[in-house]
Amino acid sequence: MAADNDDEKLAVLMTVFESVDPQKLAAALAENDGDVDKTVNALLAPSPAAHPTNPKQKKRAVSITNFFDPTSSKRRAADTPSTTAQTSPSFPSPVSTSPSASEPLKNAFEILRNSPQVEGPLPPKQLTASSISEHVPCELIYDALPKELADVLLGRMLQEAESWEIHRFVLFEKEVASPHTSSFYTEPVPAHSSSAETGDSLPDTEYYYGGRKQADVRIMPPEAARARDIVEQIVNERMDARDGGKRHEAEIVGRWKANVVLGNCYRGGAQAVGPHMDKLTYLGPRPTIGSLTLGATRPFRIRRIARPGGPPSQTYNVLLPHNSLLIMFPPMQEEYRHEVPKIQPTRLTPHPLSRDTRINLTFRASRREYRESIPLCRCGNPSELRCVIKQEGNLGRYFHMCGGGGNPDRGIDVGHNCGFFQWLDLEEMNRKARVYAAELSSATAGCVPSDGGMGECDEGAGKVDDVKGEVLT
Repeated sequence: MAADNDDEKLAVLMTVFESVDPQKLAAALAENDGDVDKTVNALLAPSPAAHPTNPKQKKRAVSITNFFDPTSSKRRAADTPSTTAQTSPSFPSPVSTSPSASEPLKNAFEILRNSPQVEGPLPPKQLTASSISEHVPCELIYDALPKELADVLLGRMLQEAESWEIHRFVLFEKEVASPHTSSFYTEPVPAHSSSAETGDSLPDTEYYYGGRKQADVRIMPPEAARARDIVEQIVNERMDARDGGKRHEAEIVGRWKANVVLGNCYRGGAQAVGPHMDKLTYLGPRPTIGSLTLGATRPFRIRRIARPGGPPSQTYNVLLPHNSLLIMFPPMQEEYRHEVPKIQPTRLTPHPLSRDTRINLTFRASRREYRESIPLCRCGNPSELRCVIKQEGNLGRYFHMCGGGGNPDRGIDVGHNCGFFQWLDLEEMNRKARVYAAELSSATAGCVPSDGGMGECDEGAGKVDDVKGEVLT
């Protein structure tokens, strides 16, 4: 699915330059020998006609190297939006990118990994399945499900989406509505659980999102459950392959099991969702999320957040076609924002079954230790778990705060923040995670099912060290 012909390359450019005439994009692509990155830089460069022809007054064209030239801060200020540069002792001195006979020019990604934060954001970059993992903590897998299952699941979820509702949440102390419909899905309660004995069909956890209780929580239909099993297998294989299977202490312990699915429906190019991070309240810190696209092909936009002492912000675009699985690894939800931007109807690639509608199923692992430890805010509602992303002194710390749901019975209007704040005791949560993982290991006779919980156990796989709480493979 990489852009290996002119039509695909043109589609890539159209997602980056939404307001530019396609004929101009095609001409620019031809002028740059079909190289998408060169075309992006060429289109970002100012037109010569727009500047004086006097050599003394003429500005240099903007290229990707201009954003890293430490000797020309004044020119960078004129060519790019300016922000205050922040450096950190942990970052090395700026790397010169001036070409020389002895040292070849480094590519932008090499410079970013070794440079302090610079002024202004970088130009947008188009990613593909082969390049995405080099720039962001994601992997993109095409044809994730068998074709027949993908088509059947699309048809079923289109039917389900007819009764999905507009998602309402609180943002900056105002109740707002999302520009698309959505619904939560979860598993039935196991037959041996206490909830099942009392006749409850859903887990005993109430789901809150954006300060509001979610009333529309459904059981996964059989087609979604089959897809979930396949997604679980793919995600666990990719998690084990990353960094030799080593995980950060705050990540999920043991096997990643998708017990919650958020379904989103986008009808036409006007329905979208703005830049955001997925909620951590039920998932815990550093979650892994599997995002399955069904139906129409839409661009997916990722924005790296400029953090103190880190690289500058940058926007990445990637096309997500039908039956593609985007795996978002840590620290995606702490250091990046993502969105499905609005696009012109002519720039949307329809699907034979859904036409201009895109169904997105995000498979998530809701962690017991976090579900059971959510403090209530002064409104009486479960608080939200968030991460510090800007304040240098507490960068990366997690905390609970009011979600803004309000409670008129307590004199707090809906949409108002009660002011509740509490730091997360990460060490205690990590301890609970190890204990629960050991309990699960003991309950399953010391093994984890090799097929995602649907069959026999694979002896010796996924056992948990009862002392250290480490996953043994």
